[in-house]
Amino acid sequence: MKKMRPLMIVEDSDEDFEVICWALQKTGFTRPVIRSKRAEEALSRLFPEFLKVDGVEPLPCLVLLDLNLPGMNGLQMLEELRQIKQSLSIPIVVMSTSNNPLDIAACYSFGAAGYIIKPFKLDQYIEKVRELMHYWFNTVILPEIERD
Repeated sequence: MKKMRPLMIVEDSDEDFEVICWALQKTGFTRPVIRSKRAEEALSRLFPEFLKVDGVEPLPCLVLLDLNLPGMNGLQMLEELRQIKQSLSIPIVVMSTSNNPLDIAACYSFGAAGYIIKPFKLDQYIEKVRELMHYWFNTVILPEIERD
């Protein structure tokens, strides 16, 4: 039996990570969740062979990326992914409090599959996460890729 590929959340804030996980639980989401607190950590999980990191884990099926991260921010991570010659067939959806049109345009120009503005009200947040998970796990078909 094939393992379910995890959802990767790149989020430095413990509180925001807990809210996302809580909203996922409320929507009935059952896949495993892995967390990276920094963009550099997420890149090493996505490309362990490229970055010479031990301990290869399953590739995520979807990445939720915060823009405001310490060190390399979310936009810089998208830019880095675009420059890595190796292809990555994993959609990356940016979840941010920023509604700045320049941030949104930049994320799409660097290959984001979507951009969601985090709602401040919990019921709206749950509904946004429900819609997001329904789209990515019920409406579209994600590639079933494994590591070599």
